[in-house]
Amino acid sequence: MKIFQNRSIVTALKIYLCAVLTAAAVLSTPASSVAAVLTLLIYLFFQWQPVFPFADMLVTWFGFFAVVTLFYPLTNIVISNVIALPLLLLMTASLIKTAAHVPKNNTAYPRSLTNIGITLPLITLIIIIFGLFLNNYALVLAGSIAILFLGVLIGLSIYKISAKSVIAEKIQQRMLAGASADLQINLLSQTGFGGMLFVESPYQWLKIHTPELLLVQENIVLKLYLSPSLSGPSDVQLRAYMTDCWGLTQFQFQFSPLQLIVIPRARYAGWLAKRYLAATKPGLLPLISNVSTVKPQFAYRRGIEYYGSQIYQPGDELKNIDWKHSVKYNKLISKEFVEFHGQPAVLLINLAAANAEEADELSQKIITTAISLARESIPTVITAYDQNGVKVVTPTLQPRRIVLQSMEITKEITLYANPARYLHTPAVSRLRANIVRLASVEGDAPKILSQLLNIEYVNLMNNVTVNPATLAIYKALDNANIQSTIVVVSMLNHDINAIATNTYLMSKRGYAIVTV
Repeated sequence: MKIFQNRSIVTALKIYLCAVLTAAAVLSTPASSVAAVLTLLIYLFFQWQPVFPFADMLVTWFGFFAVVTLFYPLTNIVISNVIALPLLLLMTASLIKTAAHVPKNNTAYPRSLTNIGITLPLITLIIIIFGLFLNNYALVLAGSIAILFLGVLIGLSIYKISAKSVIAEKIQQRMLAGASADLQINLLSQTGFGGMLFVESPYQWLKIHTPELLLVQENIVLKLYLSPSLSGPSDVQLRAYMTDCWGLTQFQFQFSPLQLIVIPRARYAGWLAKRYLAATKPGLLPLISNVSTVKPQFAYRRGIEYYGSQIYQPGDELKNIDWKHSVKYNKLISKEFVEFHGQPAVLLINLAAANAEEADELSQKIITTAISLARESIPTVITAYDQNGVKVVTPTLQPRRIVLQSMEITKEITLYANPARYLHTPAVSRLRANIVRLASVEGDAPKILSQLLNIEYVNLMNNVTVNPATLAIYKALDNANIQSTIVVVSMLNHDINAIATNTYLMSKRGYAIVTV
């Protein structure tokens, strides 16, 4: 097909068409000369100012029949068609140029004709019927040659193009659910016929940066962006529509360029928790812990929580010597105790999730938040609830217990399909501010509006008071007994009003509420 893309050959064929039309204008009768000149001017206009590729292709196609019609009175049926035959080569080059702009057809059939593949044969059949009506058998012969020409091109494309025409170098991608990545897939074109490849994704979480690919070289790069959900497929199937180099036919197929391994967020968070617990297991030598990064090297072993054992150092109290381990290792070993540091926290967990995807995300948030609190040695009270009530309220926990308790709590996650839909989280602070402003304004309208806002506020408070989130907060604060930061882990379903209202109320009391 490269011969028809050679600029010199295409230019020579265009000059031939102009020369033939000029000769027809000189040799024909005045009426035919006018038709030849008009055809030549139209062709030259589209060459000088191309409107769109389809127009250039159609002008060339009609030029073939115009040459036959103009030379038929001057010669005969056969010679007029012989003179026009080289224009089929020019038509081939025009089809190749137009093929890059042919849109795909969404059909139920694996093979189908494109818009050009349907339009050109229909136009040709109309011309044949018109020739029969005028008893112009040269035009009928030209139409038959054109139909044969199109049939040969369509037959070649059907023979050459198949599902094996494009081969994808399959890759494997491991990803955490909800993460995103940009990938490049190498495609190998096996046809040698060029054409266009349109690729579609049937998944909402997979986008194609380059959905239209021109098959002009052997190696092609398909760029993908994906952010898989928890239930992503293992073999990613993409739909492809391949047109031939003339844009006459289309072949639809599927291919699998990617094997996707989606790691649930809960499993990854559980692995992080186990890794943390293994690194902070008490009684191991040497001592490995994130706590060591915030404590001095010497003379800091006067806590209340047993943490592990370490080689005796000057400044250690003799009562803390671990005689059993000292005999075992033939060295003085002292027990190490740590204290909690930082402002204490209340970890408030809503165990209700709408679906498996939310449950996976919620598990990750619970465990990773617990690990973060444990690494900072923040004393934490964990309280968990669902739509039915409070499930767990713990005393103040040491770092390891925070992580262990969070892993146990994730097993209690329940699926809750909340029928209510919320457009916005209630702005309690703005509601209270509006009520205060209206109280200082005189008039009937402000009083009525203030009463309506008060009704909204009272109704909101009544619902919030009995919500499990509110009950869980106050039970946890009873166990904490000191000013704490409240860390909320929730998908904000049945407790959305309670969280918003308690954020306002607790901030007025000096508490800080952080939503993960």
